[in-house]
Amino acid sequence: MGDRKYNLGLDIGTSSIGFAAVDENNQPIRVKGKTAIGVRLFEEGKTAADRRGFRTTRRRLSRRRWRINLLNGIFDAHLAEVDPTFLARLKESNRSNLDPKKSFQGSLLFPERKDYQFYKEYPTIYHLRKALMEKDRKFDIREIYLAVHHIIKYRGNFLNGTPMRSFKVENIELDTLFDRLNQLYEEIIPDNELAFDLEQVADVKEVLSSTTIYKMDKKKQLVKMMLLPASNKALQSENKKIVTQFVNAILNYKFKLDVLLQVETDADWSLKLNDEGGG
Repeated sequence: MGDRKYNLGLDIGTSSIGFAAVDENNQPIRVKGKTAIGVRLFEEGKTAADRRGFRTTRRRLSRRRWRINLLNGIFDAHLAEVDPTFLARLKESNRSNLDPKKSFQGSLLFPERKDYQFYKEYPTIYHLRKALMEKDRKFDIREIYLAVHHIIKYRGNFLNGTPMRSFKVENIELDTLFDRLNQLYEEIIPDNELAFDLEQVADVKEVLSSTTIYKMDKKKQLVKMMLLPASNKALQSENKKIVTQFVNAILNYKFKLDVLLQVETDADWSLKLNDEGGG
């Protein structure tokens, strides 16, 4: 536009940017045969909460697939002895009968006795699970698979009868646990001076149960509290690595098991305690 003076106006929104260029008399100017006015539309940005929700859903579904694949691997050989195509039919159960890619038609669960008879006896999966728990008879392995599949898929179980009050932080005897931890490290690395500071147990428990301290700040404080001074800097540095990995574990960060156990390995022993798929 050479030395021609103009004013540029912008209207910036969350999903669009409008623009207009005018001359000194507030008249729209033309650039390359077109009036310099318009708007650019784009997809509105997602908040951190939205992105986190999508990420959480992806992880949840990925872990569900991992659990189901593990279950299929356990049952596959046994199901094949009774019904070789059972898992294949089950996989196609959500396809429409009009889908040309559907390989199986008719009763998909129990072709020999028809599915409607099965649903008549067990209207819901919970009726089947109740029968498996209460009836003293041999069940079809396919029925057992369906019940376990439902439990594994949604992670629902009540196998641990320990009351919730037993998991309160104040009921954890950290002094006993720390003492046992020190004994174990004496057995693993007898020539080392590693020991967890038993004098700081009360402070450690207070930091762990705090709802006002950020997680990263907890990590820094706990490492400092639990690490006893060593006789030289090299040993102090090595002990700090071990204590740091231990703190990572109890705060549910990823930690290195090989460092904790003082094992030399080329494999990656990193993991999180709530990671179903390992490290």
